[in-house]
Amino acid sequence: MDLEKLGVPTVTVCTEAFQGLAKEESRTLGMPGLPLAIIKHPLGGESKEAVSQRAQAALDAVIHGLTQAPR
Repeated sequence: MDLEKLGVPTVTVCTEAFQGLAKEESRTLGMPGLPLAIIKHPLGGESKEAVSQRAQAALDAVIHGLTQAPR
């Protein structure tokens, strides 16, 4: 959020299990429009390949969040 306050666009990447927390934290900290990229939970114990696939699947949401999302 510090980067956002400095005008640097960011996207929070989190798993489904933490989506509600991410939204609540951004609201609580006065930045409810922060973009999120949600990936499948869990990440712990997953292979590098599985994590890479999830990252690839989130790429469109990250690009959108950096370029199109309202702030």
